[in-house]
Amino acid sequence: MKLILENWRKYLKEEEQASLLGATVNFQPNYGLKMVLIDLVYIKNQLQQSQNIDEFVEKLTNYANKEIRDKAIVGYISCTYIPLLAKGVGLTYVGGRCSDTYMVKRSMAPGRGKELYNALLGFASLKGIYVTSDRRSTSPGAKSRWLKIDQQTDDETPHNTEPYMGKFDDRKDPKTKPRDDDCRVYGMEHLDKGYQDDKQVDFYKELEYNLSTFFEKEIEPLFDEPGFFGRLFGRTPASKADKIKAKLINFGRRSFIDWEIEGKPWPKKK
Repeated sequence: MKLILENWRKYLKEEEQASLLGATVNFQPNYGLKMVLIDLVYIKNQLQQSQNIDEFVEKLTNYANKEIRDKAIVGYISCTYIPLLAKGVGLTYVGGRCSDTYMVKRSMAPGRGKELYNALLGFASLKGIYVTSDRRSTSPGAKSRWLKIDQQTDDETPHNTEPYMGKFDDRKDPKTKPRDDDCRVYGMEHLDKGYQDDKQVDFYKELEYNLSTFFEKEIEPLFDEPGFFGRLFGRTPASKADKIKAKLINFGRRSFIDWEIEGKPWPKKK
């Protein structure tokens, strides 16, 4: 029985670690947004496996390292404010303002699609905006994801009262007088609406919190482990090691709090 309980606790701990994700967003109102989903467990493992202080600092500061960056980022999505595309030549491209929604232009999240889109929907609800599918073309996987979104939330645009009809109006065969709901349509309701979901706000905030507190809660405690401390600082005198550790902790906090979505390198060590 004791062995069973120990294995169960180990399993729960592994499950908790496996779900440690962070999210960050670059949002420009009436223009677009980009969201990144980050595997914080992978980053922690990379730092934890460092053999000395120089290797640790290099991993922490060199976000330009493509191998680490590509494995740490497990989800990415970008959206464009549709009214920007409804001007000039863009009018034939999307068909109109599409109820002033933000359309998903690109998304990538192998095995993490649910988390990525739920984070997006929660963020959209926080900002009072609506997101919709790409108006150019939509993959079978994306169609399935938008169908699930349609089933999980009723917070949609356009609304279903006069003079609107609860979905985008076909630009080629308009049924409503207002022009703001005109759009290029697919003929499938879950692809012809905009969505947000206030039930996902807490989920997004949790991911945002995970990232902002990651260094403090996940990395700093490692410095109190004798084995980890000894490996990093080796024969460095204790007084000097403590000073280096203090500087490193302060730098690490800033690095993770200031992490930007554009993939810019973290500040180089001085």
